[in-house]
Amino acid sequence: MKCFKGFDKNLQCRDFQYEIGKTYVTDHAELCQEGFHACTNPLDVFSYYNPGESRFCEVELDGIVNGESKDSKQAGTKITIIKEIDIIEYTQLCAEYAKSKEHQTKDCSVASNSGDCSSASNSGDCSLASNSGDCSSASNSGNRSSASNSGDCSSASNSGDCSSASNSGDCSSASNSGNRSSASNSGNWSSASNSGYRSLASNSGNWSSASNSGYRSLASNSGKQSLASTVGTSSQAIVSGEQSLAVAFGPDSKAKGALGDFLTLSEWINGEIINCSTLKIDGKRIKANTFYKMINGKFVEDE
Repeated sequence: MKCFKGFDKNLQCRDFQYEIGKTYVTDHAELCQEGFHACTNPLDVFSYYNPGESRFCEVELDGIVNGESKDSKQAGTKITIIKEIDIIEYTQLCAEYAKSKEHQTKDCSVASNSGDCSSASNSGDCSLASNSGDCSSASNSGNRSSASNSGDCSSASNSGDCSSASNSGDCSSASNSGNRSSASNSGNWSSASNSGYRSLASNSGNWSSASNSGYRSLASNSGKQSLASTVGTSSQAIVSGEQSLAVAFGPDSKAKGALGDFLTLSEWINGEIINCSTLKIDGKRIKANTFYKMINGKFVEDE
């Protein structure tokens, strides 16, 4: 059975080490107790692994046992790790999955609109609001839901926990206020914003912004002359585009970027800012693709 599974940053789950392309077998499986576990619905994985700190894979799960679950979680005796999926692709996959499951119940519903200047809205759990028209809005307030929009000058918004807001149009906004959620945008001059704990705001467009205010969250931007900023505690800001800025303003947070980018870090004591500074990644004093924190007023490597 095709499923999706989350892992920590080392591709481990419950201290068990996995590898891409490998198959693993065990004698017994019981839901939430033993064996290998994965979800058929990619959105459900966010309930177990937050997008800001985790890795996600497509897997093949066999030897599945019967058991009651609150979501699409399955347990089996055999698992093959097919491939790893980056968070932007994973967010889009969540939207595609929800749209393909056109349930007719209130809590598992689809609101879809392809017209210009239109709106697709859904407040049910396990739901999708999708819009491909220009100047449009796709909104969803349900848990484990997806709001997706591919039109220019559009907005995809979601306030539910364990949810995904995705937009691929230029001049667009993908916003999410739910915990363990993902707001993703691949268009230029766009914004991906998230205020939930342990969440991800990601943007791959040029001249764009990815921001996150949640605790232990991630703001990532790969576009040229773009911004990744986070104000949450113990969070991360990452940029990889040319002439971009990563801002880790929250307490105990860190940032990294590519050569030629800039990092802004702050230092806090007892809830007050005591230091804040911006430095260019020159490859000498400040290394590329290396996390830094501010300690005693200085940029210190943190890997």
